[in-house]
Amino acid sequence: MKETNLKFIYYIGMAISLVIMLLIMIFGVLTLNITSLIFFYAIKFLAGFGLILSIANGFLVLLDKASEKMDKKATNIVVIIEIIIPFVFIGYAIYQIFSSFFKSTLFSQEGFWLVVEILIYIYGLLSLLVNLYILPLFKDTFYKSVELSKFIGFKKGAKKAARKVKKKYYSLKGEYAKLEKQDHLTIRDLLGTWRNKFAVNFLVILAIGSLIFTPIAFICVMYWLRLYVLFRIERKNYERFALLIGISIIGIIALLAPFFNLPFYVAISQYFWTINIFYLLGITLASFIFLKRLLSLRGITVQDLKIKRKDKQIEKLEREKSELKKQLESKE
Repeated sequence: MKETNLKFIYYIGMAISLVIMLLIMIFGVLTLNITSLIFFYAIKFLAGFGLILSIANGFLVLLDKASEKMDKKATNIVVIIEIIIPFVFIGYAIYQIFSSFFKSTLFSQEGFWLVVEILIYIYGLLSLLVNLYILPLFKDTFYKSVELSKFIGFKKGAKKAARKVKKKYYSLKGEYAKLEKQDHLTIRDLLGTWRNKFAVNFLVILAIGSLIFTPIAFICVMYWLRLYVLFRIERKNYERFALLIGISIIGIIALLAPFFNLPFYVAISQYFWTINIFYLLGITLASFIFLKRLLSLRGITVQDLKIKRKDKQIEKLEREKSELKKQLESKE
């Protein structure tokens, strides 16, 4: 497809989507309000996933700043705490599901904790949209999440080799916190890559969630097509800035909706408890990736556990065989 044809389709599509949005607002197609839930589903999932990434980053900073003061025992304690924390947040997410189910509101707390929950919501939404969409689009780095070239694979391999050498060096010197830091850098890169890929692929989901604002939905779908289908055509700034503006608008609407009771927000209020299910899914998936990699870097894998289990079963059978042999000998 030629660039001129794509540009024509883009502008015609924007004009048609704008007309559709005006018709929706005039005639009030309430069924489309339900699609707004999908926007919150996507945002909550990314927020839950990002929460575990933030925890990993926090412990990475701790290991970096306190590396000179931490011995092997202190480092192991930090790792144990880090393993426990995701389960705490999983429990909290489950609590939020039941709490919001009975209250039918986005914020399930009261008093002081209501203020805390509102601040977490505002900070979480802003940091999510700014870090995953607005800044990458502004810097024109958003598209890089879908590039899986040989160079990127080589770069990852080089990082892995360099960190392996550093781990051996820190192990010989007895600097266990710095050794642990190398593993946490690997985990941070892994979680960051996953979250960035989710951000790109969720453009279609955000489009469905923004269907009531049809032009924004059209912009999201077109940019997703640009990355996965029309990637051979040179990217244009007007597409990038259109998506940047669209994401900013739906972000502002999502921030204001709970406090001004916007019509689409009121229409979906009875389903708010389902939003926290996706928050739980985001936390659970990120926790699984995080814990699996953290344990595998220590040589603890599912395969190893199976082998150890089989070894124990073999030892048990050997003992039983030995005991039976002794019993037969005593009877003879």
